[in-house]
Amino acid sequence: MTRALRIAASGSAAWLALGLALLALALATGNALYYRLTLGMLAVPLLGYLASVLAARRIEGGVRRLTAYLQVGDRLEERVTLRNTHWWPKLLLEAQHDTEPFGRSGRIVTLWPFRAAEWTDSRRCERRGVYTFGELEITSRDPFGLFSRTMRLGRKQTALIYPATVDLSGFFVPSGKGWTEGVMRGRAFTPSPIASGVREHTSADAVSRVHWPATAHTGRLMVKEFDREPSGPADAVWVALNLNEQAQAGEGAESAEEYAVTVAASVAKRFLDAGRTVGAALAGRESVLIQPATGVAQLGRVFQALALIEPGPGAGPDAASEAALGALSAGACVVLISASPPAAVAPPANRLRAAGAAVVPVLVDAGSFRGAPPMSAGGLDAYVIRKGDEIGRRLDYRSAPPGLAAPAPDLQAAPR
Repeated sequence: MTRALRIAASGSAAWLALGLALLALALATGNALYYRLTLGMLAVPLLGYLASVLAARRIEGGVRRLTAYLQVGDRLEERVTLRNTHWWPKLLLEAQHDTEPFGRSGRIVTLWPFRAAEWTDSRRCERRGVYTFGELEITSRDPFGLFSRTMRLGRKQTALIYPATVDLSGFFVPSGKGWTEGVMRGRAFTPSPIASGVREHTSADAVSRVHWPATAHTGRLMVKEFDREPSGPADAVWVALNLNEQAQAGEGAESAEEYAVTVAASVAKRFLDAGRTVGAALAGRESVLIQPATGVAQLGRVFQALALIEPGPGAGPDAASEAALGALSAGACVVLISASPPAAVAPPANRLRAAGAAVVPVLVDAGSFRGAPPMSAGGLDAYVIRKGDEIGRRLDYRSAPPGLAAPAPDLQAAPR
């Protein structure tokens, strides 16, 4: 806890001038009243100083974050606690909590002896990135307003605000095995290490699939059923995000940068939730390559990288795709997200296809954030997202360009 004593300059100067005037009158006239007034003028600052000292003694406090998981669009709730562990009442304390990026909030609090005060601050998370909180600035003043003391309580803490996500249940990607939504659950027609149950034998079942213990138990020929294996790196979905600072436009949540990051986070969540293997290649002020993996831990790794990524001068439309090229294998799909023009995105997309990967370009129309006319994808089959669009509706197979539209029969036949 740090403390600082401040003296109100204007009030102190006026008080000093009045005291000197009374002292001069007392010396000049010898009147006892002026002497008493002068002594009173001297006693008031002493009493005020003593009151400010007592008001700043034995105060405890801190900030506790109530919202465990922070994501853009969610409400952040913090519990602020102040406690007086002294017999002297703390009147009209100014309690202020500094945070980044939310700024400062505060209130006036009175703490009676051995009592505590608690309140909850609620704010909306508008920006992804590092969130700093935890320090309280407490200011106490004497009743005459001559002295003030400032204390800092608590300790600085940090947390991450993850990017926003939207529902992409209608978003499908191609792979070396044809169109799929990536859901690998369901029955497999070939043996796999994952046996989920048994059923009665049919003429189409191989003898190797017979489950002999179940057959002996039921007296009927029973065979094993297999679940699909989780998809591996061979058919991984790669999220390739380019944040070239020259291609960005807009401010805050309504910017090409945030739309692109939201798309990247939503794509990663959509396929990781479906059991697919997902990797990420992010290019901005720094380059990040996350090897393909599955599960909640992988989602955390991708979200953490997306929470911290910032646009950079060297993050051209081919930066992320080049980073992913070395880890691609046949059957993989790359969702290439960029705010660069279609002519700049087409060459890296073609190189990825030449390496054996399927490519789904997602273009964020940076001009729409400057009020420019809508951008055309030209000859590039790509999803185009503009300012004000509902990303979930734009990234839906029913509104996909011809080269990316999955035929309806294939979608209906996709495993569920």
